Amino acid sequence: MPKRSQSGSSTDRGSTSTPPPLFPLVTGIPSEDFKIDDAQFAQLEEAGSVKLSEQQRTNLITLGIFWIDDLRLRRTARPKQFSEYFDKMITAFAHAEEICRLNEKVGSLERHILHWAMEAPVKDANVLPMTLAALELQLKTVREIVVALKSSLPPDPGRQRPFDDERRIIFLADIFKSAGANPTAYLSEHSETGSMADTPFRNFAHRFYAMLEADDKRDPGGLDKALRLALNARRLQRRGSSKS
Repeated sequence: MPKRSQSGSSTDRGSTSTPPPLFPLVTGIPSEDFKIDDAQFAQLEEAGSVKLSEQQRTNLITLGIFWIDDLRLRRTARPKQFSEYFDKMITAFAHAEEICRLNEKVGSLERHILHWAMEAPVKDANVLPMTLAALELQLKTVREIVVALKSSLPPDPGRQRPFDDERRIIFLADIFKSAGANPTAYLSEHSETGSMADTPFRNFAHRFYAMLEADDKRDPGGLDKALRLALNARRLQRRGSSKS
């Protein structure tokens, strides 16, 4: 089963300065699990010129669940968003603290309201000054906690988070290999624009990636680049394993 990696992927080097997701995570729950029906499996088999066994189909579904989870993780709130919300809380609490100080200025409207309220025929209105003082202290305590929380946030330079999907692509290549085909992705020798060769694995990967339901995914060119880099990393892994 594929595992989550919280480190930066080699397919996105240069993005390691982006802030990591803030744990523990709070994300939306998908309406249903990732599924691939028979017609979609047939499309994958046609795209990759392979025949998938039941185990390989199960592995693809498992991979899809993890991959979608990665894409959702990439879109979780960033430190900048946390900071902006903390600012709203700090401003609101500071304003509420000020509102609590009805007895602060002699002859003021606020003081008139306070003394009138204490004499009003309303339950517990006579203890309003003590209640407001206690509330002001609580608000001050909470505001100071929020200020400290804001200062503890990691820096957020605003760069996009890396996709971190090298491991997922390698796992997809392993499934493709287990189906009896060689996973390859490379630039076409006949292209002057650096376009990809139309290999079965590239077609298979693009078809599978299109089935992943997520708001933020790689564009086709970005996926092509990720495929090349991930397969290169896979080859290096295999060479290292064979030497050990």
